[in-house]
Amino acid sequence: MAGSGTTLTYRALEARSNRLAHFFRAKGLSAGDHIAVLLGNRAEYFETCWAAQRSGLYVTPVNSHLTTPEIGYIVNDCGARALVVDGSLRELLPELESSLSSVGVRLAVGEPVPGFDPYEDMIARCPESPIADETEGFLMLYSSGVTGKPKGIERPL
Repeated sequence: MAGSGTTLTYRALEARSNRLAHFFRAKGLSAGDHIAVLLGNRAEYFETCWAAQRSGLYVTPVNSHLTTPEIGYIVNDCGARALVVDGSLRELLPELESSLSSVGVRLAVGEPVPGFDPYEDMIARCPESPIADETEGFLMLYSSGVTGKPKGIERPL
């Protein structure tokens, strides 16, 4: 990562994404479920996307430069059951709370966030081996929309 100098080897990416995939399964997420990712430029973004990809999950990246109502709309509209956030963005979260009612799994990367489990602590408890039911997930991206609201593009798994 250019800004921090953090490196992530393929071996570490494999191990850490497997750990997160196990965590998602332990929390009841299964193929076809949705997660949202509100992270800056950090290695955990790739781990989260790889974990979703190997777990059959849809992953919706959410741009932190959007307004709080836009972020809330996307997290709610995509049906995210999990949200992975950057602790440095915690000032956005109180305003988002009303949009997070369906989000039962909440992880914070880096700085602690009230109401969110610490990412590192949660994945440290999980095995590095692949989950038993690996299946391909996919990105769910949002277009700007022509009616004033972003539109989610969900391709079949």
